Amino acid sequence: MLSSCGGFIAWVQAALAGMAEPWVIALVLALTTLLLEDLAIAAGVALATQGLISWELSLAAVAGGIAVGDLGLYGLGLAATRVPWLKRRYVGERSTWARGKISSRLPSAMLLARVIPGLRLVTCTTCGFVRVPLLPFTGWLLLAVALWTAGLYGTSVAIGHALAEHLGLPPAVAVALPIIVPAAAVPLYRHLRIRFKRPQGQTP
Repeated sequence: MLSSCGGFIAWVQAALAGMAEPWVIALVLALTTLLLEDLAIAAGVALATQGLISWELSLAAVAGGIAVGDLGLYGLGLAATRVPWLKRRYVGERSTWARGKISSRLPSAMLLARVIPGLRLVTCTTCGFVRVPLLPFTGWLLLAVALWTAGLYGTSVAIGHALAEHLGLPPAVAVALPIIVPAAAVPLYRHLRIRFKRPQGQTP
């Protein structure tokens, strides 16, 4: 795990060599959130720790990219209402009921979507499906993303500094580990759980 994290940091440094303008790094971080959110957060913390980008710009780039991705999911849900079977499922007779339910619970829904893995896709697309007003959706989205990203940055730095001090790890590697390790552990746990629940003799 440590070697792979060190390799990741080295790769980021190499990729940014010769184009280390802060705005370029910020753009790369924002685009990375659209592919791998956890990777972007780890990279943002590591690069800020190295002084290649300011903490403020790093946080803004990562949070901005995450917010744009969530708005994209909302737009995907909105566009999907034109697909016949999705329209019957989400915009038929139950549309008024569904919209009322999710609108009344929008704050908690958006905050939980940031915390519980897998809930972000469902929440954002459903908001688009049932046409939750864009303004309150965006407002709660920005608040949830800001709290989530800032919290991860702070936690990563606090734990990372302790790891660097007690284990002698390079600071950039140490601050990235609190993000990378859980991000890798969650899918691994799910895979193992499914594998061990599979009846004996059943092939994958």
